[in-house]
Amino acid sequence: MGHDRLQAREAREQQRLENAYLELLKMAERVGQWAQMVYPVAQSGEPPATPLPSLELQADTAALVAAFGTDEVREMAEAWQSVVKQMITAAELVAWEEADPSGRRLSGISQRAIIHQLRPEEKRTRDALGAQVRSELAFGYRSTRVPTGVTRSYTIQPEQGPPTDEST
Repeated sequence: MGHDRLQAREAREQQRLENAYLELLKMAERVGQWAQMVYPVAQSGEPPATPLPSLELQADTAALVAAFGTDEVREMAEAWQSVVKQMITAAELVAWEEADPSGRRLSGISQRAIIHQLRPEEKRTRDALGAQVRSELAFGYRSTRVPTGVTRSYTIQPEQGPPTDEST
């Protein structure tokens, strides 16, 4: 019975991981579409309506990844989010910059140009995140890193040989 329980627990953990990663990939693709289309360097007519996902949806996805994602996926998600945050900041400044009749630029180049320069990095970090997620799901990989705040102790039981690795 103990083995069956362990298998059922592992199956539930794998399902939670798959659900968390699916939500992460959907979020990354939605944000990626926004990032690749928002404020082109040259624009004629209305910009395409590609809004960012709601803050609620972003928070739900972040919570799932924080609860079930491996350290590697969380690190890659943070790297991707860092690029996206730079793009969001630049996008917020486009309207201000373009409304200034003097044509003054905040950083020497237009915010549209900054967004354009960040697009390849956004795509690269999003692709790397997707590749890590696919790898973990395909091979059932779980991080072997010790979570922050957890220490390892090594004990030798009498007459049992070499030390064993136990998390405390």
